[in-house]
Amino acid sequence: MDAGLLVALQNGNASNFQTRNLPFYAGQVVGQGLNKKKALQLITGNSAKILGIDDSYGTLAVGKSATLFISNGDTLDMRTNQLSHAFIDGRNISLETHQTELWKRYIEKYEGK
Repeated sequence: MDAGLLVALQNGNASNFQTRNLPFYAGQVVGQGLNKKKALQLITGNSAKILGIDDSYGTLAVGKSATLFISNGDTLDMRTNQLSHAFIDGRNISLETHQTELWKRYIEKYEGK
């Protein structure tokens, strides 16, 4: 990176399986000494440039796709990262799953006991 080489992080041969963990991979790079801004670029702007889609993805700018997520904690730290919103091409994506519905159902049932 210091020599001007464009690099990015990827999830190995796991295809889409580990994509959700890319922010945590970037967090591991921070643990090895890279600053957070550069680590974030490894999974955003740099990746988009390498893939040739940086005209629409990779950074936040007027006219780009608005594909992003919002975390209440540190995005790169699996202990504190707690997603509150996700957007793909500007559409708000529900974070509700069958598991979160079950959790809400049973937490209400047993919370009072």
